[in-house]
Amino acid sequence: MAMTHGAALIVHIVIGGIAFAAYWAALGSRKGSPLHRGAGKICLAVLIFVILSVGPILFSRPGPFDPGFVVQMVYLTVCIGTVSMLAYTAIRFKREPERFRGRWFRILGPVMLLLGGVVLIAGLAKPDPVALTLSWVGLAFGTGMIAFARYRAPLHPRWWLGWHLNAVSALFNAVHGTVLYVLFRWAGLVPDGATVQAAFQVLTVVAALAMRVWFGQKYGAPLGFGPGRAMLRPGPS
Repeated sequence: MAMTHGAALIVHIVIGGIAFAAYWAALGSRKGSPLHRGAGKICLAVLIFVILSVGPILFSRPGPFDPGFVVQMVYLTVCIGTVSMLAYTAIRFKREPERFRGRWFRILGPVMLLLGGVVLIAGLAKPDPVALTLSWVGLAFGTGMIAFARYRAPLHPRWWLGWHLNAVSALFNAVHGTVLYVLFRWAGLVPDGATVQAAFQVLTVVAALAMRVWFGQKYGAPLGFGPGRAMLRPGPS
């Protein structure tokens, strides 16, 4: 029997809740500790199931076919999958930058940039403030991935930590933007609407950027690719 749209949403929410809990377990634990690594792996693994749960939501959605909604969901799925991959492979291949920026990295960079551009144009045409806000992921990561794939100068010793923090900070926005909007709306604290939803996305993007800068300063992770200035403080090796 086919899954109903309501059931598909419940499954998506439950799986997302597990990823949310694992994310905070990793974020709140000592960096590099067994808890941090274990919770991080669980979060990234569960996000795979979050991605897989999008399909039933799309196919069971009531009403006429909405290509804009489908494109946006496909875009978000590609973004979460790519960013999760970067968070994992940056650690896995921290001593092998060429493996990190291998075939899939070189393929997904242009794909992210293209999809981000499509979502941005769609958001401007509709207009849709949520699409406009979400387009930053594809535009920023797509541009960064293409640039890093072509970069051939010496790398910063902690280039891998920079990419890891970029990814987990973006996942902060992905994990919290919609969740906080839904919770505040459910509690009756904010009205329903695209503008309010976009505002929550912007707030979590700002928080993610602040988190990226703070952890980067604390652990000496670069914002760029090259050696740049000296590290402020030794970080995890």
